[in-house]
Formats: sequence, structure tokens, C-alpha cells
Amino acid sequence: MTRVGPKWGWYWGIWTLMGLYMATWDLAMYPSASILRLLVMNLLQNGTWGLLGLFLLWLANHWPIESFSWSQWRVWGLHLTASVVVAALGLFVAYLISLLVDSGGWKKPLDMAMVVKGLPRFYRAYFHTNLLFMWAVVAAFHGLRIYRKYKAREVEAARLETRFAEAQNLALRMQLQPHFLFNTLNSISALVHSNPDGADEMISRLGDFLRSTLDAPHEQLVTLRRELAFIQDYLAIEQIRFQDRLRVETEIPAELMELRVPSFILQPLVENALKHGLADRPQGGTLHLRARKEVGSLVLEIQDDGEGFVPGREGVGLANVRSRLGLLYKGRHQIDILGGPGRGTLVILRLPLNATGEGPS
Repeated sequence: MTRVGPKWGWYWGIWTLMGLYMATWDLAMYPSASILRLLVMNLLQNGTWGLLGLFLLWLANHWPIESFSWSQWRVWGLHLTASVVVAALGLFVAYLISLLVDSGGWKKPLDMAMVVKGLPRFYRAYFHTNLLFMWAVVAAFHGLRIYRKYKAREVEAARLETRFAEAQNLALRMQLQPHFLFNTLNSISALVHSNPDGADEMISRLGDFLRSTLDAPHEQLVTLRRELAFIQDYLAIEQIRFQDRLRVETEIPAELMELRVPSFILQPLVENALKHGLADRPQGGTLHLRARKEVGSLVLEIQDDGEGFVPGREGVGLANVRSRLGLLYKGRHQIDILGGPGRGTLVILRLPLNATGEGPS
């Protein structure tokens, strides 16, 4: 059962405002009456109803109304009966207060005959209004309770969505690792006969690379420094295959190194640049890695001067990058691919920075 405590400042503030409002109402009906006396009487009456309303709140907290179904008729009956009893008791106390204030009865005993005579008329005039007040207390309690349950469900739904996105993201990362491994093994196979020493060195570097990959924690975001170290390990393997045909230029300011980026996000883009842009060129080419900070964004660029981007030729790697960025940033990111046949390819990632500017959020 969800426990709901009322906002006591609001609770007593509302009863106080009700007392002030009723005092002005009585003053309009009896303009010659003492303003102070009317104010004291109405504040005392509404304070009494507020105290009795605490019993209804206690009752609602222990036996809340869960639905409008017939199975809840006992709870509905309990609250209806309790509100009628509390309204009747509260009105009787309010009647006594009005007699005491009007007649200065705190200085002398009340005339009980006068009390009994005026009570039925007082109930006929005010009982239904007071009953509505008690129903309002119960309704406000359940309204606040429903709101809090709704917010709790929203939080839980968001938490489940985050966990689901993390699971999807991890699955996509796991999809990339065998994809990268198979491509590297194919490269080793191609070198075994033509360059045995290169194949041996590539196997050694691959072993070190996989060890560092498997030992790394499965974090969604890592520092740009760590991501670049990962890319440099990958490029060390590829440069054995390319030999002197691959040149790598990096332009990344030192102040950006601690910003956080999605882990394993650059490798598939670098792999695409090598595989589709530079691998088939006898003279090879240059790979540029750049980063800069714009208003609200971290911009990462991967550019090659190879064969050029062909629209519609998006493999596993690029599709994976799009999916992961969509999961992480919910459309707040941007990925652009520029270029054409013979003009090389430029991939631009714009990742949103958080409010403090410390890294993509």
C-alpha cells in the first residue's frame, strides 16, 4: 500500500482561507456584526473541521479507494459513513462555537434550551455544505495518491526504458566485435602467404587488442581519450596490412579529451573509411580524425580521400552507429555523410553536450 502524507502547509492554509472567506460572507450578510468576532468564529470552525478531516485522511490512508468496481463497495461505504459522521460532529462543534462567540458564552453557561431549539435549523442550513467539505478532503487525498502513483509509474517506466536501451546498446556492441574480428582474420589470411611476418605481427596485435577490448567494462560512454586509444590500437593492426599506403592525421584539441562519447562508436566509421575508401587504391590515402566543440555539441569527423561515398551502400557498421546514437540521444544527435565518387568521404557526428558542457548527454 502506498502511503501518502498530505502537504500540511497547503492543508491548513486552505482551511484558513476558507475561514477568511466565510468571515467575509457572514460580514456581507450581517454588516453591523463585529469583524473580529466573525473572523474568530469562522477560523475556529474551519480549524475544527480541519482537525476532524485528519481522521478521514487517516482512514483513507489505511483503507484507500482503489477503483469504482462493485468489489470496493465496503470501502466506499466506510468512507461515506465516516464522512457523514464527521460532518455531523463537525457541524455540532461549529454550532457550539457560533453560540459561544455570538453570546459571549465563554463568560457564562449556555442556555441548553436555546441550543436544542436552534440545532435542527443550523443542520438544515449547513450540513450539506459541511459534508461537501469532508468529501473534498477525501477526494483531495485520493487525487494526490493517484498523482503520486502515476509519477512513480512514470519513473519506473523511464527506468525500464533506460535498461532496455542499455541492453540494446550492449547487443549492438557485441554485434560489432565479431564483425570486426572476421574482417581482421580475412586480412591476416590474405597476408599469410604474401607477408608472413606481417601476418604474424597482426595476429600478435590482434591478441593484444582483443584482450584490452574484453577486459574493458561495458560502459555506454567513455572519454574521448579512451576512445581514441582504442582507435589507435585498431589502426596499428590495419597499418600492417596497408604498410606505407595508410597515413593517419589527428586534429583533436587536448581540452576535448575528457569529454564523453559513446564507446566503440568510431571504429566502424574508421573501418568503413579503410575498407570502402582506401583499401582498393594502390596508392592508399589519408585518414583524418578531427574533433571540435560547437555551441551545445561535440563534433567528430572521420574523413578519407579515397573512392568516395556511394549512397545506399551502408553496411553493418554504419547501420549499427545510427541505431546506437538513436538509443542514446533520442534524436538529439546528427550524423551527416558527405562526398561522392572520386571525392572521398566525410562523416560528421554531432553529439549533444549536457547542461554543464562536460560531455554528450
